[in-house]
Amino acid sequence: MPESEFIPNELHKALLLHEQTELEKRLIEWTRENWAQAARGMVYARQEAEKTVSGVGGVRSDEGKLVLEVATRAAIAERELMARAIAAVLPQWLEDNYDLRPKKDPTP
Repeated sequence: MPESEFIPNELHKALLLHEQTELEKRLIEWTRENWAQAARGMVYARQEAEKTVSGVGGVRSDEGKLVLEVATRAAIAERELMARAIAAVLPQWLEDNYDLRPKKDPTP
């Protein structure tokens, strides 16, 4: 059977050939450049992580609970890094693509 050229259907395109938008590229680039903020965020997210997993049942050991807390801290730090990335990247992207500019502050 001769090999034919692969022509992706819409599902293939969605799952296999995802092409990043310019906004996604900028967000990913920003987070790569500022990844240390997420590492610091893991340190500061300890209390939130402990509170988040405190009611989880079925954890049978202290080690299991610690693993869950560390994973939760990583997720919290990732969330905060992405929020910072959006705040840093989105205003300029909106201006570049839609000519939207922040209103000037009316207070002196």
